[in-house]
Formats: sequence, C-alpha cells, structure tokens
Amino acid sequence: MDFLGSLGDVGLSLGGTILAFLFVLTIIVFIHEMGHFLAARWCGVAVSTFSIGFGPELAGFNDRHGTRWKLSAIPLGGYVKFLGDENEASVGDRAALAAMTPEERSRTFAGKGVGARAFIVAAGPAANFVLAIVVFALMLFLSGRSMVAPRIDFVAPESPAAVAGLLPGDVVVAIDGRTVEGLADVDRYVALSPGRPLSFTIERDGETLEFTVTPDTEPAPGGFGGEIGTIGVRGPAMPPVVTQVQPGSPAATAGILAGDVVREIDGKPVNSFEDIRDLVGPSPGRPLGVVIDRGGEEIRLTVTPEASGGENVGRLGVVGSFADGDMRRVSYGPFAAAWNGVTETWFITERTVGYLYRVIVGEESANQLGGPLMVAKISGDAARMGLAVLLNVAAVLSISIGIINLFPVPMLDGGHLLFFAIEAIRGRPLSERVQEIGFRIGFIAVIALMIFAFRNDIINLNWL
Repeated sequence: MDFLGSLGDVGLSLGGTILAFLFVLTIIVFIHEMGHFLAARWCGVAVSTFSIGFGPELAGFNDRHGTRWKLSAIPLGGYVKFLGDENEASVGDRAALAAMTPEERSRTFAGKGVGARAFIVAAGPAANFVLAIVVFALMLFLSGRSMVAPRIDFVAPESPAAVAGLLPGDVVVAIDGRTVEGLADVDRYVALSPGRPLSFTIERDGETLEFTVTPDTEPAPGGFGGEIGTIGVRGPAMPPVVTQVQPGSPAATAGILAGDVVREIDGKPVNSFEDIRDLVGPSPGRPLGVVIDRGGEEIRLTVTPEASGGENVGRLGVVGSFADGDMRRVSYGPFAAAWNGVTETWFITERTVGYLYRVIVGEESANQLGGPLMVAKISGDAARMGLAVLLNVAAVLSISIGIINLFPVPMLDGGHLLFFAIEAIRGRPLSERVQEIGFRIGFIAVIALMIFAFRNDIINLNWL
C-alpha cells in the first residue's frame, strides 16, 4: 500500500500542518453536508447553496438543478441552504415562504413533513459515521493488518497487571468480552480505560482464566493533556537484529549492515529493538559508540544519529522485525473489512460517548476536549506518518463530529431533531418564539464550548 504513504513529509512545517488540517476538515465537512444534501434531494427539497466554509465566496459554480456550489473564505465548517431558508441554520424565511405558491412551498425544507425534515437533518451526522466505516474498511481491504501476538512477555512489579495476577507467557484472548487479535488491541483497550476495571480473558498453559485489571492513570503523550490507562506489561520484544539499513542513513554511513546484532549503544546494553530507539532517540547529532555482533565477531563503530521528521528525535535509519510467530499479517476480504469497519466505528463511538457522559456527571476531567488547534496538531503529526494515518485520523474525527452534532442543543443537528420529536408528539411545532429562544441558548452553548476547547488547546500547548 505504498500509495498511501505518498503524502511524504507534509506536516514538517507550519504550512504543512495547516494543509493537513484543512485536508482533514474539508473531508469531514464535505461528507457531513453531502449527507444533508443527498437526503434533501431524495425528499424533493430544492438546495440553494452547498458551501465549504463561511463568509465571502472564493470560487463556485451553479449546477443544472440551480444549486450554487462554493468555497468560502473561512474554512471552519460549511452548510447546505435550502430553498426558502432565511439563513445557513435552515431557519425558514417567513415572508418568502408566504409568497410562494403551494407547488414551490412543497420543494422547501419547511414545507416537508416532520419525518422528512428529521431524515434530512439526521443524514449529516449519519454520513460522518459512514465515512469512518468506509475509511476503516477500505484501509483493511487494501493493506490488511499487521498484528503482534497478544502475549505478555514482561509484567512490571507491583503494577496493576501484577496485582491482578497476570504472568509472563499469558496470552490475552479478550478484554471485556471483545476478542483481542493483536497486542495493539490490548494497548488500545487499556489506554482508553484509565481507572476503569477491565475483565481480561487469559490463556495460560492451555487453560482459560479470568482476571480483573484496573489500569493506572498517566498523562497522555502528544502534548495535549488528558490521561490514558496503563497496566505495566510489555508484549513480545523485537530482537536487536538489523534487517534493513536505509541508504544514506547514519547507520549506512557508519558501516552497519543487515544481519548485524546490536549489543551495546553508548556503553549501555541492548536487549531489544526498543532499546535501540530509547538510546538513540534522545541523542540527535551526538556521536554514539555502538557494539555489534556480526557473524560472531564483535565490531565497534561510531554512529551519529540524525534528527527525524523535523523534531529533536535521533534516528539511525535501521529497521528490525519480530521473531517468527510473534508477528502475523492478516488480509481481509470486502465483507470482513466492512464488518471490521462497522465494529471499529462502534467501538470508538461507544468510548467517546462514555467519556463525554463521565465528563457531564463529573467523573472525569474535560481537559481532553480539544478545539481547532488540537485538530491541527494531530493532523500535522499524522501527515508526517503518511496518508493512511491521516485518513485514519479523519475517520476518528468524523465520528467525533457526528456525535457532537447529535447533542440535543439548538443550533446543532441534535437540537433540530429534538424540536422535531416534540413536534411529532404534540402534533404541531413549538412556537416561533420558543424556537428562537432555544436557538439563542444553543448559540451561546456552542460558543461557550468552542471557547472552552480553545482554552484547553492553549493550556495544553503551554502557551500560558
């Protein structure tokens, strides 16, 4: 899947980070608004405008149905405006609607029944979830998945895993009833569950055992605050054997060859490939003494790591691999990939909703809620790792946007759906005055949430 790495080094600069951010945001906004657009067309509602961004138009065109497709100057959202709307929030223009003929009014959003209006509104968030499913499924179908065996090779003393009774050699079969396919599944379930008891299904010497492990809490990496769970275990270690040396890299310049076994770096013993990264990473530009084993002969070299990805992290330019049996690659057919796309989307949705619920009831800090600065940083970091990673980030953020838009807050899609539900129960809509008050309250709530998220961004970036 080399073509998914074609984004190269986008994100190595501020300009690259902005481009990555706009790329992700544009995809999410376009798909969300396209959901509204297609549902409206399906229901016979005429669409006046489809805009990516707000404010003055930068470029656009009219299609044969009379819709103005345009790109606007402020690229922080978008909207679909229907025939008869007063503004981008789909509030009907009463004067314009009153002047319409019955046939014209039937093509407006306000002229449709409550079921059709609810369908059109719900189609936006639904499209965000569909985008995530498609991205996850497509990546699995095209490239499959490399998985490290979910075997525990090390348990830290007095760690949550040790307290629960987990031992080296245990194989994790499931967590909270969810099947574990690889070590990455274990890491993810644990990281997303700080302080929450997890039920581990373990295979030990042919016997299936159950343990309850409560992850410790530690600061999340990445410079944006928040917390993750950890239980103090490591899986299969990659042996310190060089399987590939990148041409022109510091390792190649120093004379390291494929097949060399790294025994020592800067006077410190090396037992795994992870040790190589840990010793080299903090030393960009600093000469390091390296002891290697080449066919039973001890060779001493000096290597100067180079800084990687525009960051102050050293790299040698060597690649390792897991021992036979510790790594496997799984291919997915179209149906299996699609099902995994659905289950992955559901997993992220469930965990996100659970986190937001715990924030609302005061069981968890809201400092993980981020705004545009966080999205920009995550997008830029993902772009450094290639298009596949950037698309994965877009899928995860698309789920978040879908969930937030379903909040029962006027101004958001969920607020519209709340009004429609009340209308269906009462048999008539709420008064215009009540709806207007609701939209004002919703506007204040949305602005307050944006300010809070922006504040989190600034604090977590250490700008204060």
